[in-house]
Amino acid sequence: MTSDTLLTEAHGRVLVATLNRPAKANALNQHLITALDDLAARVHADEARTWGALVLTGAGAKAFSAGADISELDGISGSAARQQMRRGQAVFGRLEELPVVVIAAVNGVALGGGLELAMAADIRIAASAARLGQPEITLGNLPGWGGTQRLPRLVGRGAATELILTGDLISAEQARALGLVDHVADDPLRSAIELAARIAAHSPTAVRGAKTAIRVGLEEGMAAGLAAEADAVGDCCETDAQHQAVRAFLGRRS
Repeated sequence: MTSDTLLTEAHGRVLVATLNRPAKANALNQHLITALDDLAARVHADEARTWGALVLTGAGAKAFSAGADISELDGISGSAARQQMRRGQAVFGRLEELPVVVIAAVNGVALGGGLELAMAADIRIAASAARLGQPEITLGNLPGWGGTQRLPRLVGRGAATELILTGDLISAEQARALGLVDHVADDPLRSAIELAARIAAHSPTAVRGAKTAIRVGLEEGMAAGLAAEADAVGDCCETDAQHQAVRAFLGRRS
């Protein structure tokens, strides 16, 4: 699963994937987007559930990812740009829809496409020195890999609109206050692995079902979310893990 631009390492049932272009602040070029797509496909196809969680981080101490590789946008045509944006959106969507929890360990700056990648994760843990933002407007453009959609869902319309239209960068603490970051930690990777391991210890069916119900409700409304929730509970109640957990709980009470 390892490529030269995306390194992977197992920590028990937690798979850590590291964006590995430190000389370019881990900028997301098309080769790295392809590697992320391959990663999503392999984790999704993991029928044996070797992996219970995925952690995304960046190589080096300075950057999670500074965003899209600007050199690939120099002189690009409108039709090529649309195709490139739709491809990135699809890859980030596949990461978001993985059946395991995805945690972004934001070890440094997360800008533009880098922040959009982090927002595709379920949970974000940032270093105290991290800076986050969508500065595309300063290059005469706007977020194209989901930023205009995920950011308002995380921080609200007003705050998202201000961040997108000013291109301002914010600190990790400001991001936490807005709800863009869930935790600030001295060692975000270690914290992410520890949290991922806790979640990976639970029933894979329950984790997958909870993720699906949350996503469906946010995207399609409460009625669809409630239906997805009921279906997920039904799936859980057909698993050995649920049967054993319930019997163990009842045994402790008797």
